[in-house]
Amino acid sequence: MAAIVQQSLEIPAALANLYQELAISPVMLLKNYALTQIYTMLQKDEVENRFFESKYSCKFVEFKNKIEAMENEEDFEWEDGLMDWEFAVENLNIWQQRAAEVEHA
Repeated sequence: MAAIVQQSLEIPAALANLYQELAISPVMLLKNYALTQIYTMLQKDEVENRFFESKYSCKFVEFKNKIEAMENEEDFEWEDGLMDWEFAVENLNIWQQRAAEVEHA
């Protein structure tokens, strides 16, 4: 379902001519801008995920299972790491989903 946005936008003549020559539509520009922003967020979360994989020498699910299997033990650094890592993984999944939505819009 397409949303209708009614807002006046003045495009300088030089840009309008360039867009016309390149056959670029305003919708295409907005889509590409959104994807650029999404890819930036994805890259940030991917870097954070790789940092934790390197730090703990395992994947997120393995690390989470280790923490959950600990009985009568507490490691606050690991638990804090788990929360931070989980946040990065969740964001990574969200931004991947958003990228797919925008790519197919």
